Amino acid sequence: MSRKKTNPSLKVLLARYSKSDVIDEIEREYASVAARNIPLSLIDDNHVVKKASFPKERIKEMGESLKEKGFFTPLLVRPSGSHYELVLGRKRYLGAKKAEMEFVPCVIRDISDEEMLLTLLADARDQREANVVEMALLFEALQDKFSYSQTTLGEVAHLSRSQVTNILRLLHLPDEVLKELMVGTLSYGHAKAIASLSDEEILNMAKRIHEGNLSVRETEYLAREILIHQDTSPSLEPLKKKYGAASISVKRKSVTLVFETEEDKKKFLEGE
Repeated sequence: MSRKKTNPSLKVLLARYSKSDVIDEIEREYASVAARNIPLSLIDDNHVVKKASFPKERIKEMGESLKEKGFFTPLLVRPSGSHYELVLGRKRYLGAKKAEMEFVPCVIRDISDEEMLLTLLADARDQREANVVEMALLFEALQDKFSYSQTTLGEVAHLSRSQVTNILRLLHLPDEVLKELMVGTLSYGHAKAIASLSDEEILNMAKRIHEGNLSVRETEYLAREILIHQDTSPSLEPLKKKYGAASISVKRKSVTLVFETEEDKKKFLEGE
C-alpha cells in the first residue's frame, strides 16, 4: 500500500532509527497521548511481517495475560482506509485475537511506509527474543521499496553486512523449514548453515538435523560437503569448459563462476 507522505531524508531517518533507544523514545512520545479503544476487527496485521509467526503457546499465554491484567502499553497503529494497520505490539495484537478480545487500546500515528518499516526493524533489533524471519522480511521490504543497501540495513540493525546477507538468505528456505525456524524447532545457526542448498537438500538436511541431533558445526560441515560436490558435478563440466571457469557453484537463485586467473575472468567478461 503506497503512501504519498513526504519523508525526511535518509540521513535524518538513519540518525534516528539507528539509535539504541529509539523505541523507548517512541513509546515515551505516545505515553502522554490518550489511547483510544478500537474494535480489534478494525485492526489489520502488518502487511510486511504478517508471514512471520510465533509459537502458539507464547501467543496463548499472552492472550491469557491480557485478559487477566489488561494492556500496560497500547498498540501503535496507523490509518489504513477504513481500518488501521498494526505498527508496534504484534505479540499483544495476536494474543488479543487469540483471547477473542473485542476492543484494544491504541495510539494512532499517521506515519509513512518507510518510517513504519524502520520502526519495526528497530523494535525487532532491540527485542530479546527477536523473530529473525521478521527481520529478514523487513530487510527485504526496505531493499525492494526504498533501495536500502545491505550496509545501510546493517547500520540500522547494528549488524555487519555479512550478517544482513545471512538473514536475507533465510527467505529462500522452503516454507516448512522457515516455519520451523519461526517457532523455534530449528535454530538460526542450523538454518543459516543450510540456506544456500537446493530445496530438496535443505529438506533432507533439516530431517538429518532432527534425527541425528546434529550440532550447528556438524551441519555446517555437511552443507559444505554438499556444495563442494555441486562444484565438481560432472553435469557442470561442459559449462566450466565453455566459460573457462575453474569451478561453478549452482544455488537456488544464483550461479557462481570461479576463475584460476585474472586473464580467464577477463576473457569471460569480454565474451571471448
